[in-house]
Amino acid sequence: MRFMKMTGAGNDFIAVNNAAGALDGVLTRSSIARMCRRGLSIGADGLLELRSASDPHSGADYRMIYYNSDGGRASMCGNGGRCMARFAMMEGVAGSSQVFESDAGLHRAMILDSCGVRLWMTDPVMIEPELQIHLPGAAPDPFHGVLVDTGVPHLVIFRENIGDGVFERVAASLRRHAATGRDGANVDFVELDGRSSILMRTWERGVEGETLACGTGAVAAVFAGVRLGLLDSPCRIVPTGGVPMSAGRDDDGWWLEGEARAVYSGDTVEP
Repeated sequence: MRFMKMTGAGNDFIAVNNAAGALDGVLTRSSIARMCRRGLSIGADGLLELRSASDPHSGADYRMIYYNSDGGRASMCGNGGRCMARFAMMEGVAGSSQVFESDAGLHRAMILDSCGVRLWMTDPVMIEPELQIHLPGAAPDPFHGVLVDTGVPHLVIFRENIGDGVFERVAASLRRHAATGRDGANVDFVELDGRSSILMRTWERGVEGETLACGTGAVAAVFAGVRLGLLDSPCRIVPTGGVPMSAGRDDDGWWLEGEARAVYSGDTVEP
């Protein structure tokens, strides 16, 4: 199976072109999970499947289906969407300005240069503006956060020092806490660096671990910060991997911008 390895600000993905449907029945949950295993296969945070647009009248150039590294399907991935836009242009499916479908809706993307891609997200939704979560035995004080949906749910928690060791102890428990909903949520610890810059760490569901970056989380954090009066838009985001992104709102809605590039292409004997 032919694939392209992509990276977006530290998130890495396996991208495959299934516009012709040749991989139908091949991309199963178990096969995707095997390919995403680090050290034993290609290794990635998730897999991007390019398919033909499902609605010929939607104006979309193609459809993106996103799978987490456990093989489970997710509605959206911000950095994955930006990598998919780059991949679609490389495959000749779309140009530098494009529209694509995801399970979260329609998105517009713009290829800026050899590295940068801007993606307009679905409008963020504030699910819960004031969450207070107690983790008995893990932390003495409750965590105060907001729950935001940017295509997938995020629990955003603003803290003075995200490198104080607390994230490692509690992120997995917060991710599955009942207050975040039936399926849980991604967890973002956010540290302010003025009004137009933040540091950020993310624990992603489906990966079940900390990732080097998270695009939907970046937008969730900036959206929450603006709503709480803590941040201005646009805002610079420095994730764990150190490759910066930016997020903000313009007349077309909330956007995410940053690195999205191909690393290498190859063929795998899996699945």
